[in-house]
Amino acid sequence: MKFIIGSASERKIKIAEEAIRELFKDEKLIIEGYAAISGVPDTPYDQQTFDGAKNRALDSQSHNKDANYYIGLESGLVERYGHIYEEAWAAVISSDGKEFFGYSSGLKVPDYVLRKMDELKMEHCGVMTILEEEHGKLPNDTWGTYSGGMIARATSLKESLRNALIQVVARAESFYNK
Repeated sequence: MKFIIGSASERKIKIAEEAIRELFKDEKLIIEGYAAISGVPDTPYDQQTFDGAKNRALDSQSHNKDANYYIGLESGLVERYGHIYEEAWAAVISSDGKEFFGYSSGLKVPDYVLRKMDELKMEHCGVMTILEEEHGKLPNDTWGTYSGGMIARATSLKESLRNALIQVVARAESFYNK
């Protein structure tokens, strides 16, 4: 079974591989990355995060015809109940065109970061680069930086993909198969 991950990021490919191997334990797997186009800003916001994941899966599919599944992963910011969170979305498209989606829990973006975004009139990714330089050696990971290393963004990416893939591997008695 072959999977194409719509990313050139070794980190995203490794995270996707972990999730895939956990759910497809008995399968012979081929997992490859492809530098897919997201079509969204560096820091997607709300619907753009979903769109970025789907665009990556579709771009992977249009350039690689021999896989069983095409995967797009995207993390971005979302406003919920008056607060800004970072969450991840996953899109999985099968070779026969079926689509499966999942998203992660969100981690609240610290007020400190949001204030800097307002003060500097910059997007999240630019502000995070500045803050990581100002505060010395921090993990190159938004969730890790927010939390002082207590949780990594990999958690959200893997969770979103697991939530999409669980629909693919659902047992016959699952409501996904009703």
